[in-house]
Amino acid sequence: MWAGAACLGIGLALAGTSQAAGWPERPIMLILPSGAGGSSDPLARLLAAELGKRLETSIVVQNRPGAGGNVGMAQASRAQPDGYTITLSWTGPLATNLALYKQVGYDPRTDFAPVGMVGCTPNVLAVGRDSPANSLKDFVTYAQDKAHKISYGSTGVGSSWHIAGEMVNRLEGGRMVHIPYQTPGAALTDLEAGRLDAMFPVVPMTVGHVKSGDIKVLAVFSKTRASVLPQVPTAAEQGYPDLISDTCFALLTPKGVSADIIAKLNAALQGVLSDANSRTAIEDMGVRIQAGPPAALSAYLESEIPRQAELVHAAGATAQ
Repeated sequence: MWAGAACLGIGLALAGTSQAAGWPERPIMLILPSGAGGSSDPLARLLAAELGKRLETSIVVQNRPGAGGNVGMAQASRAQPDGYTITLSWTGPLATNLALYKQVGYDPRTDFAPVGMVGCTPNVLAVGRDSPANSLKDFVTYAQDKAHKISYGSTGVGSSWHIAGEMVNRLEGGRMVHIPYQTPGAALTDLEAGRLDAMFPVVPMTVGHVKSGDIKVLAVFSKTRASVLPQVPTAAEQGYPDLISDTCFALLTPKGVSADIIAKLNAALQGVLSDANSRTAIEDMGVRIQAGPPAALSAYLESEIPRQAELVHAAGATAQ
């Protein structure tokens, strides 16, 4: 009996090794659980192109939006664990949604295998170019004035935009009205047109609009300034050290993919993140690179899931 079990174990190990030895032999699908045009889309396409070069295959990005990322993540979790489906996800589907929704259809800790962290980008306070506020303190004071009814937009209940907005809302007595949008572009259009008072997007969504003068960014919700918005002070610099909110991106596979394939994927990812041209392109998106082994992603999930649960509870957010 024990001999049979030992043979079976050796056979499985050899099968995993042979699977990795020939991998990849065909194109790989990268599932992105958001729609085209969002802040994660350019990052996904850059990673697909650069990983494909290093793995000597093509990697095709498939956008799978819905339910704050839950639809794409659930689909990705059910994919064959053969290394031909990978997923680029972020803090929302990886942590926030677990507290926001009663059922998400997957568990990022048990239904996926970590490949590695990619990077993080902070939320910011953005207002229209004609806003009377020119600092975070200005904005809080303006929002506290009962003569004004302030609205802020987000990409949905429980999104990082919403959570960051509610963190500010608590500062000024909860007077801001939350308006969820189906797409980030629609929210930006309304902000630029003056139909919306504020947004709390991640850095990549703002850079081009700041350069064109269509919006103003008043604060960055991180410990350090964003390299692509060096003129914008952090919330801490303006007297609000507890306003820390960011979104981190990570690469995963379905659970069951062989360790050898995951090692190849991580090696390719580290190659991309250490390449000078790729680093510049990613950092120009407003993403701070966070390279490391799969274990670093596992550690991130263990700490971030309970932290996001606290933020969701404090914001009083529930899924629509």
